[in-house]
Amino acid sequence: MREGFVPEVVVSNKLERSRAELFSYIEKNAEYIENNYPVFFGKVTSIVDQMNIPVPDQAHDEFIDAVTYKVFDVTSRANDIKFVTRLCEIACGIKRKKEKKAGVHLAAAAKLMKIGRYLDASVFLKPYWKHDAAVGCWYAYCFYALYKDGSQEPGFSSSERWNYLKRARQHLEELGQWKPPLHRLVKGEIKSDTWLDEPFWMMIFSATEWFPESRWYLQTGFAKAKADGNDVVLAKMLQVALVRFPDDMLFFREAYRMRFEQAELSDALGLVRAMREKFPDDLEPIYYGIRTAFYLSGDAEFNEFRRLAVEKGMAGHALAVIDVAHAHLRGRQNQAVLCLEDMKRRYPSLRYYADLLEFVIADCSGTIAGSRQAVFRSVDNYCMRAIGIKDQ
Repeated sequence: MREGFVPEVVVSNKLERSRAELFSYIEKNAEYIENNYPVFFGKVTSIVDQMNIPVPDQAHDEFIDAVTYKVFDVTSRANDIKFVTRLCEIACGIKRKKEKKAGVHLAAAAKLMKIGRYLDASVFLKPYWKHDAAVGCWYAYCFYALYKDGSQEPGFSSSERWNYLKRARQHLEELGQWKPPLHRLVKGEIKSDTWLDEPFWMMIFSATEWFPESRWYLQTGFAKAKADGNDVVLAKMLQVALVRFPDDMLFFREAYRMRFEQAELSDALGLVRAMREKFPDDLEPIYYGIRTAFYLSGDAEFNEFRRLAVEKGMAGHALAVIDVAHAHLRGRQNQAVLCLEDMKRRYPSLRYYADLLEFVIADCSGTIAGSRQAVFRSVDNYCMRAIGIKDQ
């Protein structure tokens, strides 16, 4: 093993290559692995140990989780709960932190859910469902599926179907009280498993109907939809949220950002004005008006919101940065340079940032559109931090 510092990206690239090779091997040799899984996992350990780089404990154990997920994904023996349990024991046993069993158990649960073994899946999910919003939804879904679809597995009773529905609802209600973060435990391969989106969304939408007074289910849905780039679901949830919680800045914020990112600027501006009515003393909607006005024709809206920003006490350094961006995005390069010089003079501590902006603005030999986008993103991030606008 190589001694000394090795950049994290080098380790992750090495593990990624080994993972791809192992996945290919697993797909081609599923039957052999099923019958010799202790030997197989021993070889997996050797592969990591023989790398000529130091692999951190967390990366090592997440690598084991990924390989375990793949084995469960291709196996035809998941109906044999003894096989599933023993495979989990072997995989957990070769981890460096053997108490970290969640990744292995969630991989088993995912496979069991896929083949309709909901009672067995719930056993593997039970220790973790209050610690991760996604896992909590899957856990509730197991009981919902038993109510809706039934099961052929041992222990299922058709006479208990209404009790299964009651349990699903009860678990969702408790989940909303615990409010765990999303994807605290769900990582790597299982996080990328799109099949698991269906039970998640089934429970989130059910919860919004069963518990209409709760914001948490909607907030969790927003986080998932944004991470997945699922604008259709995001729009549906926002429509519900704005009706139920018309005074909640979070939902206005999400609706505005979606409209802005989709270049629906008139709708975005309409939301800004609605926010101004709800939150007349807040700088956040005023800044949204400014950033929207960057891309509107004419200067009327920009002048309006900049005046409001001054009246409401926006920091001078943020206004200076905004003026630079406005001039550059309008194609007024001479004005942008003058604003930069004024910014350097008035705020010497920001000279480092002014120099960077100046470099980007002056370097229009490439694509002007690219330069404008770079300036907008940089200035937007700066102003969001200066004003104290958070993602959630």
